[in-house]
Amino acid sequence: MKSCLALLFIVFILGGCNKPKPQQEESFELKPASEGMTIVTRLYENSTTAVEYEIPVIKGTQIKHGIQKRYYQHGSLYSEIPYVAGNRVGIAYTYYPAAAKEEPIVWKEQPYVNNNLEGICKRYHRDGSLQAEYEYKNGLPAIGLKEYYKSGTQVKQPDLLLSKSRAGKYYLIKSRLSNNKKNVDYFIGDLIEGKYLPNNLKSLQVKNGTGEILLPLDTRKVTITAVMQTSYQNQYIVSKTLSF
Repeated sequence: MKSCLALLFIVFILGGCNKPKPQQEESFELKPASEGMTIVTRLYENSTTAVEYEIPVIKGTQIKHGIQKRYYQHGSLYSEIPYVAGNRVGIAYTYYPAAAKEEPIVWKEQPYVNNNLEGICKRYHRDGSLQAEYEYKNGLPAIGLKEYYKSGTQVKQPDLLLSKSRAGKYYLIKSRLSNNKKNVDYFIGDLIEGKYLPNNLKSLQVKNGTGEILLPLDTRKVTITAVMQTSYQNQYIVSKTLSF
């Protein structure tokens, strides 16, 4: 009997290669075997030979247990995700495309605990030097992204600039980044433990890269958070509290 097992994972686009599909929810139809362990393979939809996934499962179930491997369509290893009794546990690796018979170069290291990102994630340049470090806790991203050029010099990230002005019976709060980037999301509300971005914050209206919100005159304190994608395609989160 067939059933669907939903797997949500993060895939970023790499240029100039045959690559796995963009980030999406994947459904697998797994045929349970009799006992022990088995590897279930899945081919690319447009191919009769190219393997996209090798999925270790406990026989007689659809429970993943072991290292799930995903491949670029040309055959080099794309990612390895460790599973323990159906949960992502341990460090998942994503690789740059590699030529035939060459060892793949690590692009990303992402630690998981009980299916959630947990701890310090790392990304690397193709030459193996550190490109970025960023933190997660219980699946929530934190402020404090650090990025590095291939030379090892740290990338300077923009500051969050907040302003307050009187607008009738309200305060008008404006927020922007010091680099004047336009494609930025702004949120209002406290971060968890002062550093982790929750999923339920209210968004600000954005005009030409500036976030705006009206607040009552009795407001005493407000926390604004900006989220943007960097040139290295990392998520930069910066937060600031404005006291009245």
